[in-house]
Amino acid sequence: MTAGDTAYWDDLFVERLIPSALGLVLDAWDRIARPAGDEHEDVTSVHLYSAMKTGKDRQRHPFLIRYQDVEVDTDLGKATGRKDIVFFPANEEDIYFCLEAKRLNALVAGVRRSLAYEYVREGMQRFVDGKYSRHVRHGGMLGYVLDNDVDRAMDKVATAIHLHHQQLGMESPGEMRASGVRPGDPHAKETHHKRQTDVALFRIHHLFVPGGPG
Repeated sequence: MTAGDTAYWDDLFVERLIPSALGLVLDAWDRIARPAGDEHEDVTSVHLYSAMKTGKDRQRHPFLIRYQDVEVDTDLGKATGRKDIVFFPANEEDIYFCLEAKRLNALVAGVRRSLAYEYVREGMQRFVDGKYSRHVRHGGMLGYVLDNDVDRAMDKVATAIHLHHQQLGMESPGEMRASGVRPGDPHAKETHHKRQTDVALFRIHHLFVPGGPG
């Protein structure tokens, strides 16, 4: 087995990197100011990334963290997307755990919108289409719930997933499952997807965090 073996790194993701990365995210989230109801996810992600990089226990986590890392399809010779927060376990550019961040229950032009459709179609779908995480079997979605109503945000996302489960390569009825890496966390979920080019299932790990007044 070689360092570039994706099956080996997928095992590492599940056993060590993903639980550690999600724990680091939650620790950093507790140390930053809650985003405003209309704050864009890019601004929130910069604050979160900075808090992760400067955390006192950062050196305990054996991976690199990058913000706004560009995904390049080397076969086509073009950029296919910009990943929000990425965790690299080794000096292998194709092997990583990507967190795609989306705001939920946000104020848009003064109107509260769930943005669950955008979470699914502009976030989850990028993993399923292979724009992100082409060489691994795990990805992550980070939902910034800007009105602090996490349960409502999760319900809206669950409905959007159900409505688009065929495009997402999910078995009917298209449901979020309990998290396999954070089983005791009610705000952590996972979904399973069949990508056209893969035999193995692709797992998306979802983490919903509260923003705004408690």
